[in-house]
Amino acid sequence: MAFAEWGLTRADIGSDIDEEVFSLIQSTGFKMLCGEPYLLRNLVKLGYYQVDIVKEEIGCMLGKIKEDGGFGCISSNKKINDPKKPHKSCARLTVEYLLLVAELHLLGIECECESALVHYFTKRNIFYRTDNSEAPMVDVMLETFYPSDPIKVGVQNIVYALRVLGCPGESEAMQAGYEVLNRHRLDNGRYLLTASKSVPAFKAGKVGEENKWITLYAYMAQ
Repeated sequence: MAFAEWGLTRADIGSDIDEEVFSLIQSTGFKMLCGEPYLLRNLVKLGYYQVDIVKEEIGCMLGKIKEDGGFGCISSNKKINDPKKPHKSCARLTVEYLLLVAELHLLGIECECESALVHYFTKRNIFYRTDNSEAPMVDVMLETFYPSDPIKVGVQNIVYALRVLGCPGESEAMQAGYEVLNRHRLDNGRYLLTASKSVPAFKAGKVGEENKWITLYAYMAQ
């Protein structure tokens, strides 16, 4: 993920990363708990989409989109995800798929699930519950959390992905997204990092201070 965020590809890094990537795929089968779509997103950014096993896995997983435009919980715990009962999609997992589909779009690859996935977010002004338009689906979505991890993605990445997928900047949903994003904008035009992991994948900056990564995504989103 760090290499992907830095804009590097497998061609830049060399054969060592191939050994790591294919070893990881072999040992996990891509099934890294809730992290599979984020892993796939990073592999696309790194230049692995045309590798057959990666391409096939992406096609298989995107084919599991639910009727509501999202992706379902993968837990085998019946208290959380009983297969005999109907469940709404998991917002955390669906955000990861949004990032994946946005990266594919940048490569000129339009997925069949694209419009349904985008509608999943735009119908709720990106962040909010359908039964309560003032309550976020996940609190961290309103923060500039970075670097992202499989269950925590910040507003800057979400709004950027939707913009990549063609959401008009003047639309109600995108305006709602910009409003939340700009809560973290400073007078000098830069943006704050509001939250991060205690041990992030790489040192992106200090929480509570202006941040070049958040600022980059914020401007790309607009």
